[in-house]
Amino acid sequence: MYTRDTVVALQPFTRQQEGEDVIIGNPAKGVFLAVPPDVVEVLDQLAQGKSVGEVSDLYLQRTGETPDLADLLTHLESKGLVEPRSGGPVTRKKAGVPIREITFHFGGLPQSIARSLFSYPVFLVEAILLILACCAIIRYPSLMPMPGDLVFDHQRAFSWTILTIFTYFGIFLHELAHLVAARAVGVNSRMGISYRLWFLVAETDLTGLWSVARTQRYLPMLAGLVVDTTLTSILILLLLAEHQHLFSASALAVHLLRAMIFTNLIRISWQFFLFVRTDLYFVAVTFLNCKNLLVDTRVFIRNHLARLFPRIRSVDQSGIPAAEQRAIRAYAAIFVAGRIWALVTLIWVTLPVLIGYWDTIVPAVRAGYSANPSEFLDALSAATYFLTPTVAGFVVWAGAHVRPKGA
Repeated sequence: MYTRDTVVALQPFTRQQEGEDVIIGNPAKGVFLAVPPDVVEVLDQLAQGKSVGEVSDLYLQRTGETPDLADLLTHLESKGLVEPRSGGPVTRKKAGVPIREITFHFGGLPQSIARSLFSYPVFLVEAILLILACCAIIRYPSLMPMPGDLVFDHQRAFSWTILTIFTYFGIFLHELAHLVAARAVGVNSRMGISYRLWFLVAETDLTGLWSVARTQRYLPMLAGLVVDTTLTSILILLLLAEHQHLFSASALAVHLLRAMIFTNLIRISWQFFLFVRTDLYFVAVTFLNCKNLLVDTRVFIRNHLARLFPRIRSVDQSGIPAAEQRAIRAYAAIFVAGRIWALVTLIWVTLPVLIGYWDTIVPAVRAGYSANPSEFLDALSAATYFLTPTVAGFVVWAGAHVRPKGA
C-alpha cells in the first residue's frame, strides 16, 4: 500500500522521552504512541520530504536491517498521524471510528491566568488552611463528621437537594481544577462523564499530558485532590467558627455543613481506591513509569493466587522489563490495600447510611400518600436522590460491558 516512491505527509507531532521509548502524538486528536527512537528518526526523515525507499535505504545502511515501513506507516495512518502525499496509491482507512479533532473546554483560558491560580503563594494559603483544619479536628474531635451526618430524619428532600447541589458543584470544581492545571503547563483538555466500577463519575481527559515532561504531569493530576482538600478545610473552619459561637446557625444548617464535609472526605478517600483508575493511580503510573500498571498488577496477583488454587491459570509475565516488574510488586500491596479500604468504606459508610434511610423512608412510603402527603413526597424525593445516580452509573457500566453480537 506504500511503495518505495511514496512521499508521505506527516501531521505535526510532539515527542517526549519515556524510558527507552519516545512518546509521539498529536494532542489535537488525542493520539499518543510509544515508539522506539529509531521510529522517530525515520519519521523525521520522512518529514524532510524523503521517499519511503530513500528512508528505507538509509536505515539499511545504518543498521544492516530492512525496515517494514509499509506496516509502520499503515498503522500511523490509522491513527491519523500520516497519509500518502505522492508516488503511491491512497490507502483505505481502517474500519472503525474515524479520528476527529477534539473539542477542548476552556481552551481559550490564558496560560498566565492558569499558572497564577496554581502558583506557590496559592499553594501556601491552601497549606495553611489544611494545617488549621487539622489542628481544629485534633483540638475538637467532635467536629469530625460521621456517616450518620448523611441521614436526615426531617426535611429530607430539602436537605438532599442542598447536599446534591453542593456535591455536584464540588465535582465540577474538582474537574475544573484538573483542566486549569493542565492549561498551566500548556495542555488543553476536556470534561466528560464516565464510570468507575458501577458508579457514575465526572472526569477530565488529560491524555494531552503525554506531550509534556513527566515532572509537569503531577500538578494536573493532583489538582482536583488539592481543591477537594482546600474546600474541606474551609468547611471545617466554618464549623469551628460556629462551634466557637463566632456566628449562629440553625441545627439544620449545621447538620448540612457536617454532611458537606463528610461527602468531601468520601470523595477524597475515593482517590485511594487504587484498584481503579483514580487520580492517585495515574500519579503512581507516572512515578513508577509503567505502561499498563493496573492490568499487570491484577495478573501478578492472579499468578500468586494460582499457586494456592490450581484451577486459576497463571500468565507469563517474563516479557515485562525488570524495572516494571519491581514496580508491579510494590504496587500490588497498594492495590490490595485500596480494595480493603473500599470494603471498609462500604461497611462503615454506605451500609449504615442505607440502613438509616431505610428505617425512615420505608415507613413513610408504606403509610402511603393519603396518610401524610408531605412525609410521603419527602421520602420519595430522598429515595430518588439515592437511586438516580446509582441506576445511571449501572446503565453506563452495563452498556460498556454488554455488547450485542457483531457490534
